[in-house]
Amino acid sequence: MPLSPRRADRLMSFIVYGVFAGLVLWTGIRLINHSLNTRFYEDFFLGWETAIRAYNEQGRGWPRFTGSNHASYMEHLVKRMQGTDTAPPPSNTRKPFVYCLDRLGDPREDIFFLCFAGKMLLYGMSFKTFSFLDERIDGQVDEERGHFRGRKSKDGFSYIGQVLL
Repeated sequence: MPLSPRRADRLMSFIVYGVFAGLVLWTGIRLINHSLNTRFYEDFFLGWETAIRAYNEQGRGWPRFTGSNHASYMEHLVKRMQGTDTAPPPSNTRKPFVYCLDRLGDPREDIFFLCFAGKMLLYGMSFKTFSFLDERIDGQVDEERGHFRGRKSKDGFSYIGQVLL
């Protein structure tokens, strides 16, 4: 049964408006996710990098790291930093060294910062987050070159990033 001109117009209008609405929704989601990535980079990542550099310049002592005390090491470091003008940036979690990146359409990422005198390690990033940071820091995505490097973690899903200070 052929479509009447009126039904054909309605169908085409429905398709055109549906595609337009889908594009607007897709663009909005991308803009929101980009702003979440940018907030993570500018407010948290750069804040930690600045705080660690300032802490190094003061010549203050670092807590003892044994290789298995990641969280307690960072808690001691944050306590030492809070007594000075090198306080770490505020986090969106209860721990000042963990940041929750919860983008629309992507799984939630709890990114753990581990800081030392000469480097920062970031655990729990997706490849999307790693790529975003690598492009912002180095200008191109390359796991093995530049100021920001990384590798896949043992779980096979997340990435570990390393920033040399």
